Amino acid sequence: MIHGMLTVSAISLLASVALAQGTDAKAPVPGAPAETVVQPASIAPDAQLIVDQYINATGGRSGWAELKTLQGNGSVALPAASIAGTASVMMSRDLYRRTFIMSGGPIKEAMIETGRTGDVVWQLTGESEQYTGKLVEGVERQRQVRLFQFNQLLDLEKHFLRVEVVDVEEVEGEPAMKVLMVPREAPDSREYRYFDQKTNYIVRTVTETPGRPPQESRFSSYRKVGPVRLHTETKIMTGNTVLMMIVINNMK
Repeated sequence: MIHGMLTVSAISLLASVALAQGTDAKAPVPGAPAETVVQPASIAPDAQLIVDQYINATGGRSGWAELKTLQGNGSVALPAASIAGTASVMMSRDLYRRTFIMSGGPIKEAMIETGRTGDVVWQLTGESEQYTGKLVEGVERQRQVRLFQFNQLLDLEKHFLRVEVVDVEEVEGEPAMKVLMVPREAPDSREYRYFDQKTNYIVRTVTETPGRPPQESRFSSYRKVGPVRLHTETKIMTGNTVLMMIVINNMK
């Protein structure tokens, strides 16, 4: 549920939410017929099976359909910078809000808040009650609308152009199926999800975007939350180094 490219310096802590914006589509010519061409998705049968097993392991399609709201709070830490604080998240079908409040070193009660209201995505950052807000636009807005929902994998054809199994790799000493997913809004990007072969849970993701370092997250401590099962611990990594760790203690 929580992804992003983060660094550990005080300056980049506040700048990390200033993500690259995509260009807006060209405005249609008045009077011209609207053209909507949706490229068919290529979903490999074995990849669809792996995703279906994950959906079943986390509550099934009926469980995800039953889910109405999620909220929880916990902790966030940037170990290398000795920065720590609180994390909270709230989500419904049309709303999302994630708030980090952190202190440590030169930083005192710095806030990074990201939210979605319908198709509008916004960010609020600041320190010592001095905050700056912005709207996220273009391709990045489309990406975050896709991410900030209960489970984007319920509809692979809507969100991805290509989904296929590419390898089997070990994650935390256990074999996992590596599945490539190419997002519709950014066909030059590559998202890899690793599905543990025993539990069928997603335990790792790696996102490769042109012009950016790879973004890696690891997920653990899956727990039952209402009709579904969700990870409650997230590690944002670079190599073998943990940049950020988020623990949600009381998701409900």
